[in-house]
Amino acid sequence: MSTATTNQGEIHRVHHDGDGRLSDTLVDAVADLTDTAPADLPPLETRINVPALDALWETDAPGRPTAGCLTFTYGGYVVVVRSTGVVLLRETTDTG
Repeated sequence: MSTATTNQGEIHRVHHDGDGRLSDTLVDAVADLTDTAPADLPPLETRINVPALDALWETDAPGRPTAGCLTFTYGGYVVVVRSTGVVLLRETTDTG
């Protein structure tokens, strides 16, 4: 995980390389940032449809979007998932 600092605060950057599930990469990144076990975080499915997230930019899926991003909050972070596999996380006051 690499980190960049912007005027809005610290932005953490994680790249999902396509191995495993995108949702697992995301949960692991938030767990690392919060020094929390993944099992102790709120269930991701309370914030987003996990199968849809995992399938959103699968390379083998027919008709998949080739560009775009998805933004939501999870575990105290604003999460931006880009079609390139980059996941950006910025701390927020939302604890969802």
